[in-house]
Amino acid sequence: MKLALIPQPHKLTLSRGFFKIPSSGTIAISDGSLYPVAEQAKAMFARYAVSAGIRRIADPVRISLRKGLKPGGYRLTITSVAVALEAASPTAAFHGLQTLLQIASQSPAGKLPALRIDDWPDFQDRGVYYDVCRGRVPQLPRLMEQVALLSHFKINQYQLYIEHTFKFRGHPDIGKGASPLTAEDVLVLDAWCREFQVDFVPSLASFGHLASVLKHPQYHHLAEDWGVGRYVSPEADKLLPWMKHKAWSLSPANPKVYPFLDSLYSEFLPLFSSKRFNACCDETFDLGLGQTHDLCKKKGKGQVYLDHIVKLNHLSRKYGKKIMFWGDIIRHYPKLINGIPKDALVLDWGYAFNHPFDRIRDFRKAGLDFYACPGTSSWVSLFPRLHNAMANIHGFAAAAKKNKGRGLLNTDWGDGGHYNFMEYSWHGFLFGAEQAWNTDADRSTFTARFAKLFLGTDDPALVRAIDTLGEVTHISVGGYYQSAWQHIFFAGPGHDVFAPTRRDAWICRDGKIRHTKLTLNAEIGRYAMKRLESVRNALVAAACRPGADPHGVLPYWIFAVDTIAHAARKLTVLGVGGRNTLPERRALKKEMTSLMRQFERLWMARNRPSEIRVTLKRYRNAIKMLGK
Repeated sequence: MKLALIPQPHKLTLSRGFFKIPSSGTIAISDGSLYPVAEQAKAMFARYAVSAGIRRIADPVRISLRKGLKPGGYRLTITSVAVALEAASPTAAFHGLQTLLQIASQSPAGKLPALRIDDWPDFQDRGVYYDVCRGRVPQLPRLMEQVALLSHFKINQYQLYIEHTFKFRGHPDIGKGASPLTAEDVLVLDAWCREFQVDFVPSLASFGHLASVLKHPQYHHLAEDWGVGRYVSPEADKLLPWMKHKAWSLSPANPKVYPFLDSLYSEFLPLFSSKRFNACCDETFDLGLGQTHDLCKKKGKGQVYLDHIVKLNHLSRKYGKKIMFWGDIIRHYPKLINGIPKDALVLDWGYAFNHPFDRIRDFRKAGLDFYACPGTSSWVSLFPRLHNAMANIHGFAAAAKKNKGRGLLNTDWGDGGHYNFMEYSWHGFLFGAEQAWNTDADRSTFTARFAKLFLGTDDPALVRAIDTLGEVTHISVGGYYQSAWQHIFFAGPGHDVFAPTRRDAWICRDGKIRHTKLTLNAEIGRYAMKRLESVRNALVAAACRPGADPHGVLPYWIFAVDTIAHAARKLTVLGVGGRNTLPERRALKKEMTSLMRQFERLWMARNRPSEIRVTLKRYRNAIKMLGK
């Protein structure tokens, strides 16, 4: 019998025969702490009672704690007469049970294959970091479903990225009109996470990325640029266009910043049972250019940054939390890394397939705990660039394991309005879950295992379609994590993306990412449309198959294919060599209008209204630019 398991266990030995599950019996546990695991096991053993194990009674199902296993590890043994799950801890038993549930889901009715699995996690902490503040806040049941599914694949940490999408009673303007999470939402989700052995870690932007908060006039004085784009340093002229945001960062030079942050923390942090807190603090592009100009000249920009981290660490201790923060800024000041508080945890991030992963050793050398933080490559794209994501996640996992990292935190962002639906990212979520558990797992079979376990079908045509879709999506120009199709989709006639310019690009062929030079012309559009037609057919066929797509993601994937196909069709009209006629533009306009309606329907089915207006405005602008 061939089993598809995610994560792939470290050691699996299949034996001959099956365990025929008796219609009734006892689930024997060695410790009362295992009762929740035994209760979940009733999904397979419905008529079974739960009781303490007794040596002289051979119960058909035994769950026990055992010394000598690797941290977080378990041993699952299935013979012709019994199922035995031995674990290093109750949490490890929960994770071992998830493997057993996966085995049962693909076994003959009433039977389990004889086998032995010895398994353990490569990383103590295995997380997913999900953006809920760039335009879209999912409905609470969707977040709960996300947690339950992630835990089934052995994810044990969950974070939601928040800038303004929390309803602060003391600051009612923050989050207004964005369908923010409430305190009760967080409390419900925190309790839910505990049920599934998941640590729900609070995350709140506490330095940069705060334009959504500091834009309000009452907070302008806290901003590095006084909230109005005012800079003192001539270095401000060197900022790239995408770095120039008004009211972007808090200013450590203003002592009122810390009482303000404390007022936010006092409403937010006590809601979480976790003992950790992600203070973020990444991409502080404007530090030293405004209010802190003189302070940075005196102490150095790096020291001012580090001082802020130290203050946040002290502030978070007030609420019983230890901080973590993104490591991109402090990396520019290697001599200061040793000054990071030793109880802080550094989040080393980067999202390219060829990221310099081994530089993560800098934090190991400083004696700091750290996570590797790759991403799903879904943002600024109409569908994730799957092959980039897999290379990025595996590269980071391997480097972190080599350098004794504490965890892997897989990120999923929503830049530009979060038009990339959560449903797109499950391939990346589960690949990250596998790499965090077993970095040496077989990557070549992952998509097939994903199709079987998550999409509910082992159709080879669907597996090929997923690979092809990941390849078609991967045309990157203008940035390593940006898909050209996204630019084309929202562009109008005359946009630079349609210019007869031969430009640097990254493409994917046969699963390999390579650099090339290309002109985005009509021929590329026609080739993409042809490939996407077969992809769409395979997705539709899978969606119609009884029992397939149990989590309802394929309608979203089919929509993603349709958006990329629209962009490809637009390239055949507006690109070099395209047939740019009035009837063709009218057809594009009609198709884009239909896609906008579908987008709105798919969004509202699973998400709060939030800031859908951001993306709808982009749709309407694209439609308007196509003319009458």
